[in-house]
Amino acid sequence: YHSPINQKYASRAAANVPPRPRCSTTFGVPRNKDAIARRFQLPSDNQGFTYLYMPCRLRRCYSETRKALSRLGLPSSRVLDVCYPVNGMAGILVHNDYVEEATMTLFENGISLFGDCDPNDPILLKDPKFDSDPEEVRKQTAIMIHKNRLLKVLQRLRSPIRLAVTRSFIAQDWITQADHDTFFASSSVTEFNSASNPKLLSSSLYDV
Repeated sequence: YHSPINQKYASRAAANVPPRPRCSTTFGVPRNKDAIARRFQLPSDNQGFTYLYMPCRLRRCYSETRKALSRLGLPSSRVLDVCYPVNGMAGILVHNDYVEEATMTLFENGISLFGDCDPNDPILLKDPKFDSDPEEVRKQTAIMIHKNRLLKVLQRLRSPIRLAVTRSFIAQDWITQADHDTFFASSSVTEFNSASNPKLLSSSLYDV
């Protein structure tokens, strides 16, 4: 039941509601023109992905950090992951081709990167529960934590970028093919993903 008064205010409210903005992209299609152009370019000779590590006073949520980096001049389309391996440090995953540009952009904003940061270094284990462990155990713990973090990153990515990143992680000995297969066989990922096919991981079709 709608009274005449309610109908009058409903029609007035509807008239004042601004039109819903049209979506600037479809699912899976990048908004950035550079990202679209890269789909029609030859694969780079500098294949692979790497993490850049920088100081970070506060640990923010993933989306908020990406927005902040975008305001500094690092488009979200170029930053595949944001992580916090230890308090006071943030890491971003970028393509090797973008390392120099990203480094320069950060430097122009007064941000200097940590050089030669090894994500598998046990020095990053700040939890006191690891303090009494032997050095070799600490090394294996650091490797396991980093490996689990990378596998979760792969879980968030979509094909074909997931394929390229997977190959890069394996090439850097951060994960193994067996780690990848075991994780995705037991994870809750249900969408079809050709990254589960080892033959495709070595295909140049998925170079980016």
